[in-house]
Amino acid sequence: MARAGDLRQLLGLTGFRRLYAARLTSQAADGVFQASLVSYVLFSPERATSATALAASLAIVVLPFSVIGPFAGIVLDRISRQRVLVLCALARAVLLVLLVLLIAAGHNGVDFYTSALAVFSVNRLVLAALSAGLPVVVPTGRLVTANALSVTSGTVMTLVGAGIGSGIRGLIGGDDAGVALVAALAAVVYLAAAGTAGRAGRYEFGPLHSPPGQGLLREARQVVVELAAGAGHLWRRRPARYALATLTGSRAAYGLTTVMAILLYRNYFTGADGGLGGLALLVTASGAGTVAAALVTPRVTRLVSKQVWISLVLLAAGIIEIALCLPFSSPLLIAGSVPIGFATQASKICVDTIVQEQTEDAYRGRAFSLYDLLFNVAYVAAAALAAITLPPTGRSPVMVLAAGGGFIVCALLYLRARGPQTPAPDPTVTAARRLPAATATADPTTAGQPHRCADAPA
Repeated sequence: MARAGDLRQLLGLTGFRRLYAARLTSQAADGVFQASLVSYVLFSPERATSATALAASLAIVVLPFSVIGPFAGIVLDRISRQRVLVLCALARAVLLVLLVLLIAAGHNGVDFYTSALAVFSVNRLVLAALSAGLPVVVPTGRLVTANALSVTSGTVMTLVGAGIGSGIRGLIGGDDAGVALVAALAAVVYLAAAGTAGRAGRYEFGPLHSPPGQGLLREARQVVVELAAGAGHLWRRRPARYALATLTGSRAAYGLTTVMAILLYRNYFTGADGGLGGLALLVTASGAGTVAAALVTPRVTRLVSKQVWISLVLLAAGIIEIALCLPFSSPLLIAGSVPIGFATQASKICVDTIVQEQTEDAYRGRAFSLYDLLFNVAYVAAAALAAITLPPTGRSPVMVLAAGGGFIVCALLYLRARGPQTPAPDPTVTAARRLPAATATADPTTAGQPHRCADAPA
């Protein structure tokens, strides 16, 4: 966990404060929007919710992160990331106006899903811009703390935004008109996010150098070729390969749990235990587990290896899921979501670190694009499987055993197969090998200061 002094030093960097504020407002808007989407598709009294509609909604939320992610760098390495943040926020506000009209008219067909997909697709570019801009405004030695603070705070703000949206929807009613008002609020918050990002200088978040363009089609083709090379590089790193396989399997188990929980709160639990309010409590409890994992994991992994910690938390998640979910009681589900949320986040933190340590710098971006793809496709595939097999109420002891057993199997197989670590590449050597001498020996005291692209106007 970061010390208070480290956080004060980070927040003393003007560039970091501006990027951090842009993240917080953007992800708060994401939370409000997601609350409107969940309310409209899953908990609107005007329409019944099927498992198929739920799986389609999850695909819209998740898959753009994987499909668009590898190609986002083509844009972010060539134009101002600050401009990307501003224009994307404005674009999402405009798209939300269209969605408000569709929701108010009761549309839930191709036009609605296409508009929602566009909003989430743009969001991938925003998150990539926020991550790419962080090393420009923060010195290298503080990147771990900056990442932990930014990602955890962003997750919390998404939950806060979702809570605000759900609360407003509950106060004004859950009909289509009420959901449309929540979506309109999301548009307003996106406008606020555009204003927050607009306070930064044009090249304050990079890029520091703009490489010459070779044509979008040619560069897109090159991305595919390089992703294949990245896959080969990952396959040859045994610790990274096993860690990714374990996380992919556990993410599929989590996808089964997610679909089951939403259907239970939509169609099985009644009264105060059910509905959007009950699901909001479940998500809040899971979020508390996520935040706790971010605080605990760095300390625990100083005492035990990351591989052992991954196996322990996943094993505990599987046992707890079977013990607390089989009675199909809302209070027990909420209690169980805390350790399950803890386990999924703790394992992801460790796998992130293992992949970073085991992957050479020249392949790291491609490795995480593939990581993102495996992580999200496993989740959506599990959701699709659940949509086919679950009853409308979501009550399925077999699904609980499958999800809990999935966590346990992943933990045990990883314990058996993890083996000895291979030496991690020296990041200073790989960086020096790739960077021009002037860049590799840049003065670290300039980090955190506003930068201008090499060919930017003065």
